[in-house]
Amino acid sequence: MRISVVIPTHNRPGGLAAAVKSVFNQTLLPKELIVVDDGSNPPVSEEVFAGCPAGLSTKLLRNESPKGANNARNRGIREASEEWIAFLDDDDAFYHQKIEAVNKSILKNPGADLFYHPAEITLVRENISYTSGSSEASKYKDLVKQLLIRNIVGGTSMVIIRKSSLAEVNGFDEDLPAMQDKELYIRLAKNGSQFCHINKALTKYHHDITAQSITHSQDKGRQAMDLIREKHAAVFAKLSKKEQNAFQTQHCRKMVFKSLLNNDLRGAYSHQWAVCKQTLSPKDLLMLMIIPLGVKTVFKVRSLKG
Repeated sequence: MRISVVIPTHNRPGGLAAAVKSVFNQTLLPKELIVVDDGSNPPVSEEVFAGCPAGLSTKLLRNESPKGANNARNRGIREASEEWIAFLDDDDAFYHQKIEAVNKSILKNPGADLFYHPAEITLVRENISYTSGSSEASKYKDLVKQLLIRNIVGGTSMVIIRKSSLAEVNGFDEDLPAMQDKELYIRLAKNGSQFCHINKALTKYHHDITAQSITHSQDKGRQAMDLIREKHAAVFAKLSKKEQNAFQTQHCRKMVFKSLLNNDLRGAYSHQWAVCKQTLSPKDLLMLMIIPLGVKTVFKVRSLKG
């Protein structure tokens, strides 16, 4: 299968080099690698492709001023020459067999338009790794409704999408302040795209937990949630009260995760308390109890849960 890999990047030369190397080291090379430099200073140079193996075509595109990762992804989609687009963020990496595994799945499932898989999440400073959760799309009667409630697919580095399907829905919504991946999946499902789950971690996500304010990030998350609910109001109107509560709960879970990644235990506790009030789940109550013990303890428990 003909696959283009699109990497948006902004001021992460070290991460970009590792991401590009992971593409070079594939057991089955994609046909094309596109790096979209979103206004980096200094600009990304062609040297990023040094050591490129024979048979892999490369393109370096640049936005002179930053326009956001999703603008960069959309530009990469437009410039891609191949039938399939695999996305990779500049702080992530592909497992060596990713393209080969995806290629096999595409051949086995010719009617599918989007392939997705779990990722190995590593907390760099804590030396903790665990595999992200993912769900089989085919088990849901109403995939659009399910995607509105919860992103069962994952981040952009975990998906490979048919270029024509992306073109039909006009790619990522660049006006959304956050959750553009989730919202894209909703539109693809609405448009009739078929989703296929690969039950194997094929991407490595790296998180560096640092103490910093996430007020701006929280605001963007709330704005995005409201915009998505407004944009897909007809779907939201069909949700039961229980499903509407689940929609809100999943947003709170996302904010717990963001707070933990920013070492904001107070914020994580507050959002987890909101989750507990909705679910009354013993697992959620356990999480509430261990958050005060620190970020490392929380993620150790998550890693044990797998």
